[in-house]
Amino acid sequence: SSFEATALSQLQVLCEATLRIEERLQSMSALVCEDTAVGSPASMDCGISGGCTRRRSEKQAKPTTSRATSKAASRVADIDSMLSDDSQALQTPSKQRFVCSSLPLGWPKVLRMRTELQEEQAPAQTAIRRFADNVSAKRGWMRRTETESTLEANQGASRFAIDPNSRFHIVYSIASLTFLLFDLTVLPYVLAWDVEFTGVLYVAAWSTPVFWTCDIAINFLTGIYKDGEMSMRLPDIARAYCRSWFVPDIIVVICDWVSLLMGEVLESGDASRSLKMLRFSKMGRILRIVGVLRMLRVVRIMEEFAAVYITEGHRLMFRMTNLTLSILWTAHLLACVWYAVGKGAPSDTGGRWIDRVVAQTADGPIPFQESPQVYQYMVAFHWAAGQIALGSIDVSPTNSFERAVFVLTMMIGFLFGSTLVSMLSAAMMDYQLMQKDITMKCRMLRQYLMENEVPATTAVLVQRQVVQRLKERERLDENDVSALTLLSLALRSQLRFEIQRPHLTRHPFFRLWTSMDIKLMHRTCMKAVNFLYMRMRDDLFAPGALAESAFVLVSGALSYVQSPDSSPVQEEKCTKVEAGNWLCEAALWVEWTHVGKAESITACQLLSIDGTALSQCLQQDFIIREVAVEYCRQFHKRVRSACPPHAPWPTDLEVPFTDWCDLVVSMDKTVQVAVGRDALNQLPANKGAKAFEQLRDEVDSSKSIVVVTGTGSIIRVVSLVVLRAERADGRVFMQVGKWCGSDVKSAVQLPGAKQEADELVPETLERIFDTKLKLLEGKLEFLGTTRENQEKESKEYGVQTRYLRSICAARLLPDAKLGAHVCVQKPTSVP
Repeated sequence: SSFEATALSQLQVLCEATLRIEERLQSMSALVCEDTAVGSPASMDCGISGGCTRRRSEKQAKPTTSRATSKAASRVADIDSMLSDDSQALQTPSKQRFVCSSLPLGWPKVLRMRTELQEEQAPAQTAIRRFADNVSAKRGWMRRTETESTLEANQGASRFAIDPNSRFHIVYSIASLTFLLFDLTVLPYVLAWDVEFTGVLYVAAWSTPVFWTCDIAINFLTGIYKDGEMSMRLPDIARAYCRSWFVPDIIVVICDWVSLLMGEVLESGDASRSLKMLRFSKMGRILRIVGVLRMLRVVRIMEEFAAVYITEGHRLMFRMTNLTLSILWTAHLLACVWYAVGKGAPSDTGGRWIDRVVAQTADGPIPFQESPQVYQYMVAFHWAAGQIALGSIDVSPTNSFERAVFVLTMMIGFLFGSTLVSMLSAAMMDYQLMQKDITMKCRMLRQYLMENEVPATTAVLVQRQVVQRLKERERLDENDVSALTLLSLALRSQLRFEIQRPHLTRHPFFRLWTSMDIKLMHRTCMKAVNFLYMRMRDDLFAPGALAESAFVLVSGALSYVQSPDSSPVQEEKCTKVEAGNWLCEAALWVEWTHVGKAESITACQLLSIDGTALSQCLQQDFIIREVAVEYCRQFHKRVRSACPPHAPWPTDLEVPFTDWCDLVVSMDKTVQVAVGRDALNQLPANKGAKAFEQLRDEVDSSKSIVVVTGTGSIIRVVSLVVLRAERADGRVFMQVGKWCGSDVKSAVQLPGAKQEADELVPETLERIFDTKLKLLEGKLEFLGTTRENQEKESKEYGVQTRYLRSICAARLLPDAKLGAHVCVQKPTSVP
């Protein structure tokens, strides 16, 4: 079992320590006998009896000893010191050395940094300093968005060019669809029934050509895709548009304007030219029907929109809805054509279908031409729908032209009907195949359970869980999409980065990395970051296992459980992990062992970051690696020092005092300057302001620390450590004033100090005792450390300032007495 394995490992450690002690005893004996051969004979009896015999010999030795004797005594003292350290380690109570059975002795102090991120023997601080001095210039070419990179790649790109994926273009496409719906529905009806443009139709008739005229100009500015890459160069855009839609668009727009202008002239012209103008106007109206070709472009845009924002199941419904609407619009168009043919087409028999149809009313039958236009339209629409559905109709052709149109519409109806049937059949077949696959898997599972004589209670649970999981829709992984293999490596890296970016940049270090070198971040996402999908009640990791990756919970919920046999807790502790939280970040920086169990409560999606691959990617950029090494060093210090009373024990969810602001405060000053300058470059364009210049000078001189948080906000950080010492009667030790030259000013506050670079909270507290509170040294019992964060607007610098206040609680020992000096202000001499 895991407990036996841990016990054996601990026993092996004890045996190795015992052997090491015996070896040092033997070396000590040989050393003393060799070096004291020329000295006092009284010191030759040390043997293996240890320090007691040696001390007794030292007491009996004469003050006048030789140089060899002094050297031997010194070397024996060193060996005895080493021996006492190992003896103390063995004699230390188990409650101080033993945490739990699944963790090594001395955890977490024995945890080591990742070997790939350990500092070299000669760290290159000069390069970091050079980076801090030139971070603005470096960031100018490294921190680029993908749109900026694309614009730079297209020489001659215009700032007036419109991104086809922008929100403006999406809104414009919706407006285009609105005008198209008007043209596609109203225009055929107006042309067939010869409706006059009055009222709303008059306004719409003028708005349509104006919109499509502007559409031509916008098309000359909208970016295009050339060989799979977006081009924003105006010559390329104009060339592509002229070769595709420019000629149809300009013809339709000219016909629109000519039709409207001829209509206006017709109304104000004389009767002698009215017939020719009427014919030309009708010809212009007929040519406007070419505008329905724009439907293909808008349909393509809507299909792309559906492919991005609509799921696969809803996309099938979207396609069926589009097909149904297309059939209805086709029936509408055929109805208008059929009525126009019956009304004005040439007839070789002298008869027309509209003359044979009789409208039945309450007053008796009336001619079809005298019936309301709604009734006329519905009769024509009924005929068109019957043609498409191949149903029975009560309207028949009466001449050759009508019969030709009748045959043509029958073929169109056959095409649409067969398409609809085939699509419905394919959808039903897919559904049946999916159900068949589920049925076969369940059947094989039942057979397996029966052949292995699994108990009924367990078999029911297994079957229910399998059936439930088979019904769940699985998310597609990148490996499931074979089309992605056709992309270039650069574009595929960019795609993966854009998918993972919202989750990675929640961590300020990865946000800083992206700001410094986005191209390296692309390669890192390809090599070190992957998505992980979990079903309900799946295990993410177990206690005692070596952690190799960190995780970001993208969606769903996890349960994190710590138990006394695998974690330093007194009783079982369960924590719910919500989306957006990080797990096992320590695995990226130290050789971490899981101290709890993570299990999915619901179906979850996680982002997995491999620590080894991440370290390898860091080697590709020297400056970012140095920043990461400094981050790792500060993180490692906090992991090792995370134990009561100064901090809670570290867990897979959190390591105390490892917030980005805490770590930057303790980093090397050159790294602090680099981080601060990167943050200042992301401030709004107010670099000429006096406050900004003052803050930049503070950052350059390491007097102020400025960082960018995971949410993208820019703040100034100040870290303070204060002592709250309380007496048994509840009174608190306070600072009531401070010296300002020869004067004393009131300052009622807890004694404390500002945390300096490369300092932990206990180290800052020790500095406070050495410099300010020597009278309390050795007279307090520490209870723990709490953190209070406070943010407020800095009027001096114009940014938010976050104060990190670490409060170290202590209690005065009962028998302690304070021997404070009494400060008496000397009276000033009177002249």
